[in-house]
Amino acid sequence: MRLLRTMPTTDSAALHLGKTPGRLIGTLHSEAAAIVIHESVLEQILDYSEQDLQRELGGFLLGGVYELDRSCVEIRHFLPAVEARSRAASLTFTHDTWSALHREVARRFPNEKVVGWQHTHPGFGIFLSAYDLFLHRHFFSEPWQVALVVDPKQQELGFYQWLNNEVVDCGFLCVEG
Repeated sequence: MRLLRTMPTTDSAALHLGKTPGRLIGTLHSEAAAIVIHESVLEQILDYSEQDLQRELGGFLLGGVYELDRSCVEIRHFLPAVEARSRAASLTFTHDTWSALHREVARRFPNEKVVGWQHTHPGFGIFLSAYDLFLHRHFFSEPWQVALVVDPKQQELGFYQWLNNEVVDCGFLCVEG
């Protein structure tokens, strides 16, 4: 989906989390968790993604999972994966990456869950490669864990989530805050 810093407004699913109305981007799957991301976190991710247009960058999405009238994944924080190995067309989370993640979550966000991950595809478009799917299946296998791909060159982004044991693209809700 095309990334626009100002997105169309709707007053739907933010009410699940008691938030003010948000902007619905794409289509939410009714059988899967609704993805809700804070606008300030999305801006932080986009700014980080634009720092290097030659190599893939990535990080981790932190927040909470709620069971209301439907499941909701709320993304409240972003941690860049500064210890990851970054190349033109790949990103590798090393043991140091995972150690740094766990240290930072314990230190800065002890009440948050790792609800997913983010990485860039500078100039390659929005998709999950076979390696990306391997990472998601093995390290983000909870049914509520999500992936976000950003192409900072083409100014596009897309979320992916579990649906019926498959990883599929999906919409999301961006709320103020």
